[in-house]
Amino acid sequence: MRDPGSDMGIAAFARRFQMTLHIISAEPSDAAVIALLGRITFAETFGHLFYSHRDDLRAYLDKTFDAGKIWCSLGKPENTYWLAYRNKLPVGYAKLKYPSAPPGKPGRDAAQLQKIYLLREFLGESIGHALLTQLLEAACRLAPLIWLDVLWQNERAIGFYTTFGFTAIGDDAYTIGAQRFRFRQMARSLP
Repeated sequence: MRDPGSDMGIAAFARRFQMTLHIISAEPSDAAVIALLGRITFAETFGHLFYSHRDDLRAYLDKTFDAGKIWCSLGKPENTYWLAYRNKLPVGYAKLKYPSAPPGKPGRDAAQLQKIYLLREFLGESIGHALLTQLLEAACRLAPLIWLDVLWQNERAIGFYTTFGFTAIGDDAYTIGAQRFRFRQMARSLP
């Protein structure tokens, strides 16, 4: 079967299928939407890694994606969030933190791409590309470098970041409950 979008650009494809994409700067009033998206997208992306530790996953989601905590984070001047809406439905979000030096490089003038997640159903629709483009445009006005952490096993995300010019700069590890995860640190210079 032929891909319906193969002979046309994204804009033409979107017009043909009435897909609209809007990316907005998030406000504290968007905290509940971001908290829910965060819970769902984190569980979709990493839930399989907690197969034997479901309580650890639940505790992490409750702590990290608490609507009150997100509301506070949205009010901090060092944090900027964006929400992606497809056909008026929230489908993803991104978070930029500045300043945020990479681990082991204190004092380095850098921004951090802390989060970028899409609902699984909307992967492959260039929404992540649009979110990251928006985030990078903002980061260019703030710092000469942007960095991120990505799970070593997340080959799809590593490939995505590589297409945007990110390269590996080191490793890191985090513990969530009984689980220990290895991350690749990636960075790129900003114009």
